[in-house]
Amino acid sequence: MNGALRPRGRRRRPLRVILAGALAGVVGCCAAAASPGLLPAGGTESLVIRVGILVDRPSVQISADGPVTAEDVSVSMLTAPVPVVLPQPPGGTAWIATAGGSAGLDLSGTPLGPAVRLTAQHGLLRADGRPYRGALELRRTPAGQVTVVNVLDLESYLYGVIKGEVDPRWPPEAVRAQAVAARTLAVQRMVAHPTAQGASPADAGFDLPATTDAQVYLGAGVEDPAATAAVDATRGLVLTYDGRPIFAAYHSNSGGHTEDSENVWGTLYPYLRGVPDPYALDAPGVAWSTMLPLAGIEAALRRGGADLTGLDEVAPGRVTPWGRVVTVLLRGRDGRAQEMNANRFRLLVGASVLRSTMFTVARQGAAAGFTGRGSGHGVGLDQWGARAMAVHGFTFEQILKYYYTGVAIEPRY
Repeated sequence: MNGALRPRGRRRRPLRVILAGALAGVVGCCAAAASPGLLPAGGTESLVIRVGILVDRPSVQISADGPVTAEDVSVSMLTAPVPVVLPQPPGGTAWIATAGGSAGLDLSGTPLGPAVRLTAQHGLLRADGRPYRGALELRRTPAGQVTVVNVLDLESYLYGVIKGEVDPRWPPEAVRAQAVAARTLAVQRMVAHPTAQGASPADAGFDLPATTDAQVYLGAGVEDPAATAAVDATRGLVLTYDGRPIFAAYHSNSGGHTEDSENVWGTLYPYLRGVPDPYALDAPGVAWSTMLPLAGIEAALRRGGADLTGLDEVAPGRVTPWGRVVTVLLRGRDGRAQEMNANRFRLLVGASVLRSTMFTVARQGAAAGFTGRGSGHGVGLDQWGARAMAVHGFTFEQILKYYYTGVAIEPRY
């Protein structure tokens, strides 16, 4: 569903009716999560997804290509008022959304409820200058901030994901593998944490964020013909294990061997098993090194909540057979030592600095020198490995079934 684009000359049903039916379909699918028949094949309509694109902001700038209608969604859809056309913003450029009085929102002087859906009558809506398909919901948070949720169909969402994750100019089979993994990750998140319709307006109100906490979503402004073709060529295809959508984790480069999920996150997923990955070694910059002051590491860990004083040594603790560090030993000048999950250590120090946990470390004066391979957590689909496999003639199905153990690829709509 693209609420921003409508054919001319047709009588439109009220937006609340259209969205109510679409969202009811999502709730129905998500409610089936307890049964093996989740998201049965045979449907033709894409799912509707809710993406948190701007979260907990003091203000948000909203603009559009034309008139915009607003509808209060903080009450039951059956009793909500008919959408109204917003007055032109001051200066004719953009509205500024902030928390208003009476626990509602303010849109450049227009008082609104605590949860409002905006729809462009033609063209696209923009939030802080970035264009988006579908509708935008503005929601007041308990802290008096503003969250913006993009409500759109899943396939259109994927158009805005691919370029944020891989280069669409890569071999088509690699981009198709990424499209299926991204679709599966989104569906699994929707099933695991379904958005509660009719929930309090104070609730977050979205299925997943637009960041690396889920997967990068950049909206309509980054859509690319090659990425769109990959999404369309794999429409509705989802990775499943025992009939259920999998947690389709993916990363940039494994460094030569992917990882068992429990060694990174402590949870065993039977389809996220480490596999030899010689394809990763074809990638540029697979090897890396960095020198970090011990005082800087300590400060980063303390900002993340670690109880640490006087860091004097960093050393690998438990290491997998293929060289990925599972735990890191931290020793203070007082001789006390503690052990930390290596993935948490990496994220606190900086994922762009410690590019993976496949590293060795050596003390060099007041600093620690890290030498490693790969980039990312190392679990599931290796994006650069997928590229290399596609260059060697593998199909997207073969790529996915190599990196995800024992899965099926099923059409679910």
